[in-house]
Amino acid sequence: MRARPVEERLWEKVAKSDTCWLWTGAKCGGGRGGYGSIRIGRSTKKAHRVAWELTNGPVPEGMKLDHICHNRACVRPDHLRVVTHKQNLENVSGAYVTNRSGIRGVTWDAKSSKWAARVRHNGALHHGGFHDSIKAAEAAVRDIRLELFTHNDQDRKAS
Repeated sequence: MRARPVEERLWEKVAKSDTCWLWTGAKCGGGRGGYGSIRIGRSTKKAHRVAWELTNGPVPEGMKLDHICHNRACVRPDHLRVVTHKQNLENVSGAYVTNRSGIRGVTWDAKSSKWAARVRHNGALHHGGFHDSIKAAEAAVRDIRLELFTHNDQDRKAS
């Protein structure tokens, strides 16, 4: 029996809407937050990457695909863009899981009893000072990211 074409198997597992096209099949690493995955021959590929390649051709070597919509389950090609690893790290939505302030780049500094503003970029830590209010620290990290980052869509939308 001949295997069905990848394109057919991919698109039958996609729930299209006016916004994201959500992958309804298996996820990499299991769990709800993972990327969609699809078997091709003996290997497993990320579903969003396969969708991109079917519609746009191969992703250049050393490049990644960035979900502009910040939804890992989305396979809609126009919600993806080719980026470097650095650019992909810049387009993060929200704070990291370990951040207690809930604001990316803002932490409480017990020594000064103030909110610290810090942004890591290209391996360097950029300090935005210590602030009495969390809002002031948030504004400071946003200003740093706007100056340094090229692909920080969330900050650019808020300006």
